Amino acid sequence: MSAGEMDAIREAEERGRTDVWPFWRRAYAAGDPLPRIECAVARPTYRFDEGDALPAEYRELLTKMLRHEGERAGNKSFLGFMGTCLDLAEALYPTREARLVKAEYLAEELKHAIMFHRLAVGLDRDFALRDVPYAHYTFHLPRETWADDAYFHFFVDLNGAFHARDWRESSYLPLAKMSATVERDELGHSEMGYHFLQEICGDARGRRLCQHLLEKWYPAALDMFGRSDSKNAPVFIQWGLKSVDNAEIRRLYKGYVDAKLVALGLDLPDEHKNRRFL
Repeated sequence: MSAGEMDAIREAEERGRTDVWPFWRRAYAAGDPLPRIECAVARPTYRFDEGDALPAEYRELLTKMLRHEGERAGNKSFLGFMGTCLDLAEALYPTREARLVKAEYLAEELKHAIMFHRLAVGLDRDFALRDVPYAHYTFHLPRETWADDAYFHFFVDLNGAFHARDWRESSYLPLAKMSATVERDELGHSEMGYHFLQEICGDARGRRLCQHLLEKWYPAALDMFGRSDSKNAPVFIQWGLKSVDNAEIRRLYKGYVDAKLVALGLDLPDEHKNRRFL
């Protein structure tokens, strides 16, 4: 994105700030809330910018990784999913203020759609326009209550924040440049979900509901990082597209979410129960 485009977006964001939104302000107020993600193996130092000739394997891995980031303006599945989020907010929202917060969330996700679209165009114009439906089962779990929706954001957006944290040291410079903004926003979206969970867990009935639904969302959240024995992970790490393997980033993520869930007064499920990708 150009500097002018980003300035216009930042100005609009400033006008939208309230005592609550954006949630990332509170999360970062006491310092960096996320764990460090650092590569622990020796590897070459690669740096590629937009327009550089990319090795075939590198281009293939980068494109594969970005396919999982569906937040692209050219990906109609992303735009459809955002419409679903609006439908859910309209059907389930508990207060007018909660519905407005969800609208702020959607606006920020559309900002990401612009950012990832620009990145994709710089990489491969055909890929930028390719529809990539959301394949992971987490995106297809039924969201039948406001608590379901809150869990979705707490877990799924946090997954995005952890991956964006890993991109800070990415060998692909356009991705590294936008990583801090995406990380900050996605953590804020996760904190939005957590804020709603705190409200729901404010009484015994709501806490029982959240405890029940945790059996559905917790294994799906851990599964979002893929298989621990992925053969591709070491190759991603060697090219500088990732810093750690699936097992390590899942371990860091689990430590973070477990502490947040315990603070809600919830009991942690068995981490292996109902898992599909170990």
